[in-house]
Amino acid sequence: MDRSVIMKALLVIASSLYTGLVSADVIFSCNTTNGKQVLVEDAGEHIKYAFGRDLDHPELSLSLPREAASTWQWKGIGRYMGYSVTLPNGQYTYTAFYSVDRMTEGFPLTSGITVANKNQHIATIYCLSNTLNESLQGIDLKDDE
Repeated sequence: MDRSVIMKALLVIASSLYTGLVSADVIFSCNTTNGKQVLVEDAGEHIKYAFGRDLDHPELSLSLPREAASTWQWKGIGRYMGYSVTLPNGQYTYTAFYSVDRMTEGFPLTSGITVANKNQHIATIYCLSNTLNESLQGIDLKDDE
């Protein structure tokens, strides 16, 4: 067998293995008040979302092109300082959010996932505050409309 064919095959295999190993940055994760977990990751060209009791086998898993996702960033005005990332899935949208009430003692934090169908609110699933891990501020996505 020709060595160049073998080398090309090895390069293809190595490239596919490397692609599978590319890490993603967690931009939002928490345990929810309903005993489930949520995870949103920035994987470069894709934003990934997983939700369920066991994230190794999630109830819902999405991987969207980066340009499909959007964000809302606090503009520096108002009582509530908040940030979010919205991920569309057909007629549904999943929005990971956190908000801080700047006018209340202790600056209470609210976080979770909102689910909408055709822009109609269906549910809000709240995070247990002590489990929140987020880095939504300043994420490079298009602005929510």
